[in-house]
Amino acid sequence: MASVDSDLVNQLARHDEYFTARELVRFLERHHPVEGPGIPGDLLEAYADELDYDRDRFDTSLQDRLTDARSWRPGDRLYRIGDNVSIYPESWHERLADTTDLSEYVEVMLESVQAPEGIEIDRDDLGVTQEDLLTAVEIIGEIDHGEARSILKRQRLDGDLVLYAFQNPEELVRLPREDSE
Repeated sequence: MASVDSDLVNQLARHDEYFTARELVRFLERHHPVEGPGIPGDLLEAYADELDYDRDRFDTSLQDRLTDARSWRPGDRLYRIGDNVSIYPESWHERLADTTDLSEYVEVMLESVQAPEGIEIDRDDLGVTQEDLLTAVEIIGEIDHGEARSILKRQRLDGDLVLYAFQNPEELVRLPREDSE
């Protein structure tokens, strides 16, 4: 049986709301370090049991979101990576595991954006929310939130990223426009 971190269990138990499978995976990827990408399925189950979750409800939430896709899929998906589960697809882990360059994260994350049929999007206007970007680099780059924020600030000041309202966590982080000559 996988070993849970009692401090994390206590932290999770203090939340007023029941965590969905996706929210629990996201939390554990950020706070319970394991070898390789994602969270082992038996560890996820151990936390669900320790938190006294309704296992039928939890397992249904997990199975409804779980995919074997190697690239991003729309919706609140969870990705199977071997015996592990992640909120990010395996291809993102492979491409971004050795970097904390946030412009690379934005580039990879924006590759998954698809315009609805018949709608044209100016790709230069697309961005990623600060929260989504920071969570991705925390999980895939294996750094803490404070370090991720420092990198974001530095890359914004260096002009590698565009962020108009730095204090607004909902503000989109964009890549600088490429001027055509």
